[in-house]
Amino acid sequence: MIFPRFLHALTRFTAGLSGAVPAFAASALLASPASSPPLPPSPPIPIPFHLEKAGWVTLVIEDAAGVRVRNLVSATWFEAGNNTAWWDGTDDLGRDTDAARHGVYRIPARYVMPGNYTVRGLVRDAITPRYEFSVYTAGNPAWPTSDGTGAWLSNHSPPQAVCFVPAGRAPGGQPLVYLGSYVSEGRDGIAWVDLDGRKRGGRTWVGGNWTGAPFMARDDGAYALKSHLLYAASVWSAGKRRADLRLTAITAGNDIPILQHQFATQTTVEIPRESGDHAAEGEIGGLAVRNAIVIVSLPRRDELLFIDARAKTLLGAAPLTAPRGLAFDSAGRLLVLSGKKLLRYDSATAPGNLPAPVTLASPGLDDPQQLTLDSTGNIYVSDHGASHCVKIFTPDGARLIRRIGKPDAPSAAPEYDPLRMNHPFGLAIDSRGNLWVAERDFLPKRVSVWTPDGRLAKAFYGPGKYAGGGTLDPLDKTRFYYADDWHGTLEFQLDWKTGASRLARVLYRFDPAKLDIYSGTFTGHAPETAIYHNGQRYFTNCYNNSPTQGSQTVFLFKERAGILQPVAGIGVANGWQALMKPEFQPLVPPGADLSITETWRDNGRHCTFFIWSDLNADGLVQPDEVAMRRPGGSPGSGGITVSNDLAFSVARLGGDAVRFSPTGFTTQGVPRYNIDSPVRIATAVKAPTSTGGDQMLEGRDGWSIVTLGLGPFAAESLCGVKDGVPRWSYPSLWPGLHASHEAARPDRPGQIIGTTRLLGGLIDLPGAGATGGASDAGQLWAVNGNHGNFYLFTTDGLFVATLFQDMRMGKPWAMPAAIRGTDLGELSLNDENFWPTLTRTSDGQVYLVDGNRTSIVRIEGLDSIHRLPASSLPLTVTQLEACVAWSAQREAIRQQEQGGGRLDVAICAEPPLVDGALDEWAKGAWADIDKSGTAAYFNSDTKPFNVTGAIAISGTRLYAAWRTGLTGLLQNSGDPVAPFKTGGALDLMIGAGTAAGAVPDPARAEPVAGDLRLLVTLVNERPLAILYHARVPGTPEDRRVPFSSPWRTVYFDKVEDVSTHIEFAASRTGDFEISIPLAVLGITPRAGQEIKGDIGILRGNGLQTNARIYWSNKATAITSDLPSEAMLTPALWGTFRFGNPPDAANPPR
Repeated sequence: MIFPRFLHALTRFTAGLSGAVPAFAASALLASPASSPPLPPSPPIPIPFHLEKAGWVTLVIEDAAGVRVRNLVSATWFEAGNNTAWWDGTDDLGRDTDAARHGVYRIPARYVMPGNYTVRGLVRDAITPRYEFSVYTAGNPAWPTSDGTGAWLSNHSPPQAVCFVPAGRAPGGQPLVYLGSYVSEGRDGIAWVDLDGRKRGGRTWVGGNWTGAPFMARDDGAYALKSHLLYAASVWSAGKRRADLRLTAITAGNDIPILQHQFATQTTVEIPRESGDHAAEGEIGGLAVRNAIVIVSLPRRDELLFIDARAKTLLGAAPLTAPRGLAFDSAGRLLVLSGKKLLRYDSATAPGNLPAPVTLASPGLDDPQQLTLDSTGNIYVSDHGASHCVKIFTPDGARLIRRIGKPDAPSAAPEYDPLRMNHPFGLAIDSRGNLWVAERDFLPKRVSVWTPDGRLAKAFYGPGKYAGGGTLDPLDKTRFYYADDWHGTLEFQLDWKTGASRLARVLYRFDPAKLDIYSGTFTGHAPETAIYHNGQRYFTNCYNNSPTQGSQTVFLFKERAGILQPVAGIGVANGWQALMKPEFQPLVPPGADLSITETWRDNGRHCTFFIWSDLNADGLVQPDEVAMRRPGGSPGSGGITVSNDLAFSVARLGGDAVRFSPTGFTTQGVPRYNIDSPVRIATAVKAPTSTGGDQMLEGRDGWSIVTLGLGPFAAESLCGVKDGVPRWSYPSLWPGLHASHEAARPDRPGQIIGTTRLLGGLIDLPGAGATGGASDAGQLWAVNGNHGNFYLFTTDGLFVATLFQDMRMGKPWAMPAAIRGTDLGELSLNDENFWPTLTRTSDGQVYLVDGNRTSIVRIEGLDSIHRLPASSLPLTVTQLEACVAWSAQREAIRQQEQGGGRLDVAICAEPPLVDGALDEWAKGAWADIDKSGTAAYFNSDTKPFNVTGAIAISGTRLYAAWRTGLTGLLQNSGDPVAPFKTGGALDLMIGAGTAAGAVPDPARAEPVAGDLRLLVTLVNERPLAILYHARVPGTPEDRRVPFSSPWRTVYFDKVEDVSTHIEFAASRTGDFEISIPLAVLGITPRAGQEIKGDIGILRGNGLQTNARIYWSNKATAITSDLPSEAMLTPALWGTFRFGNPPDAANPPR
């Protein structure tokens, strides 16, 4: 835990705590309070409980119907014995989304109703993540280290280039092999290793953003630039139909740019999705260099490009059909692969004097890619087609000497054979005579090393995709599955004793000739999660389609002869090409167009939901296997998960969370579903407000969780239902990846930030009962956070733990060595760690696959979670009144400790012009109303609040100005008496005391005659100004204006609309000015006078107010209690002093 084991001074949202915090073990909530009355800052309502041993405690408060009103304490440390947590009588059901956008965690408070409540909770020991070992990486360790030797190669691309640098030229005097990939993010696009494959260094990008080193070549010419170890070439998109060629010299120090050259691209050449190519990648086919003359082949342009590396200039281009791999032999002759031919140019120094090429026999080439030569001049060619091996030819190319690697097309058999190459590409021969082969394939990513006689010497695998991934088999933890986006699924065999792993099978390989399950962004990924049902192994991609939230289209796969085959699918039909064929058109709802993938358009008119079952088990889709319908109700569809019984759980379908359970199975084990008979799990499910959530899990005992808001709870929540009834919510103010960019640092236990996707299904913990070591917590679930951590909950919504740390506060995962058993709890998994998974294995252990590093982590301490016995909590009106008084008392103490505020109110000879331009106020005294917040750290321009206010007197009018930066502040639906409830406003509190006579007590707890509130807003773009008089002597009782909640009422003697007296102006940047006659206010200020007063703003959404922020009175968190929002509290106001401040002659001019 990053939070220390002491009592946190919990802010508005959190109860004030007394004593220490939670403990595990059998504990009991005390039946009755046994504490002395709390003194500030403890709230008035005690919640006593007893712990047999110290630990981390979570407490929640629920009303008489069992509905959560407050998450009071989350994973907070308490000592053993009797403890007390304190409650201020408010709920945590409101959300201030505008504050969240400014980096402020603020929950608009609302007092609950008097009545009977129940306190529930749990207690636990420390939960510790311990490192086990890493899978699918040749990095040692698997993560980046400060010396550059950690991690392996690119995450986004497979290896495709190899270049050997001999000892005489390599840094450090030891031979090195350079390995390159096309594009990378956060991992090395170029790395150098010794001859045993130990990484010695690397860098992410070469030549510009994103690109690595997909093509490399060494200059062995007599006139080579000796400081240039090798050259790297890549290409990147430079806009529509333009490509940017990047040529870079790699040196022992910094890279040296040689040339960046833009050229037109042939956009008609379609890049197959399964290759993993980026749009511009195929523009280069090969690279060679001799005597500082660099040649780049451009196969799509049918050209050889010549570059002078010494002068850094482009020499020109020579025509050649479909040029690919290039290499110079020891005599300086250029070898070129052109289509299926091997050509030789006897000289190649400039495009203008290139002789006619000689065609070498090179028999048996199918689809040649790259080439290199050994010290005897033999020619090595990487060949695809039906070969997928390296072919060695005599120096004249006339005779095939032998093949390295088993020659054949990529195998459809599941068993992985390390002696077979998959898409061999870049080649190099080291000083031992070993052949290094970069295999340009995702299944697996591999660099293989072969002895001169063709034996496999070594193989280096991985790494995983960006943000990694992988998951353990729940029944057999020696099986590890890894899905590489849509490319396919690998199965590894794990040795838990040694920590070694071996690629055993390719379970699934995308084949465009078969069923393409891709239907749009974050769909169609290969399956990764194993589900055992009726003795058969199924798989699903429901947890690994989208990196940030649920996927709207998921598939179920079944193992057949070791290969995974799609057997069922469900979700949004729009964009899935398989359903857009003519034979499926009769199934499409009338008026819907499946080619429209933006299904929210036209109020969801085109959104179409489908279910497919492969009834004939052919792995293809036929019309009689598909049903379609519109979602109905609220448009759109949400994320889908698959349960162990093969039911599909849909987080949103027409506004409901529903389940489709199998209605039966075919003899081949294919489940059938009825699209017209979903079971409703929850209603009024709200759409995501950011890139996160949108998933559902169904647990035991009627509990289900939804990583979305659902009615009546706020959208920015995690929620749970029991037997279809909403029962709990948990605040998630930054619910998604993009929202998290604006988030504040966590400042309290249990604060969740950037909630994205589930880490898998429900986790069953062993044990029943609170005695012994077994846990009675029931089922747990985990949701990822975008800032390098994740959060554990029970299905009934009790917060269990934050595992790992926010990347802004935790230590980086950068240990110099991988040591099993290492406690990783103080580390961060880093932001955009998209693909962690959590699995309970058959031995009762729970393991995390961390994501980015594809490392297995054992989670210790879950068996220590125990529930606390529930305790009744009767709540009276008297207690709630004490909460109101406590809030004011706490604010008074704050003001006393920090000193009372005083605002100089200038008396001006010349009045400011009420035009919204505040230049005239430059020398005025400005009060800081709201300076809270955090600037967004990425992909957002939001900043902290910067709200200030100023007041002046001139002639017979009062003037006030606000700088807010909030252009839409004054959105208000305009309740005629209480517009402070219905949106944003400008607020001015003015105390009595300017008239002749006795000066009111400045510490008065209740307002007196002359205490006023002026509220100004816009309704239908017209100013509305309401003046509130708390006390007007002689007002009849029946003329007083009440502001009531169910348990109390506040009265004003007079409430009047003074809009006709107001001058109002606003700027386009959120500056506001008003003026009002002093006579309307009934004040006659004189220089030197001091009265109580305050200035502030209300923020809202146009329908309701969600924040009240003032210069002086900070006890204004309540926004859902009419008396609290109406009442005047002059004791908490600051002081207005009339007259010019000493440093300004005549402000505000």
